[in-house]
Amino acid sequence: MHPEYDVIIIGAGAAGLMCAIEAGKRGRRVWLVDHSEKIAEKIRISGGGRCNFTNIHTHPDCFLSQNPHFCKSALTQYTAQDFIELVQKHSIKFHEKKLGQLFCDESSSHIIEMLLS
Repeated sequence: MHPEYDVIIIGAGAAGLMCAIEAGKRGRRVWLVDHSEKIAEKIRISGGGRCNFTNIHTHPDCFLSQNPHFCKSALTQYTAQDFIELVQKHSIKFHEKKLGQLFCDESSSHIIEMLLS
């Protein structure tokens, strides 16, 4: 591993950014690598540019997996409500569109800026 970094994350999308955040919280020096010119490009274009950032009806039963306990464990560690609280902490306005889908009122760039900060 490169001596200047403790963690190298391949992929600067939503999952990669969240991994970088968690590693940073643990005092790790992070290098985030992506093939795209712009960081978080899929976040930027999702939801027509308004970013469908979570669903309030997220539940382990909504996922198919060979190990159904994985979803239970993952979704109890970090819930949709946890992310909603992070969005609210950053004063990002949002609305429910349909079926529990939450979108930014303005631009997906607010979510990207929040994750980068």
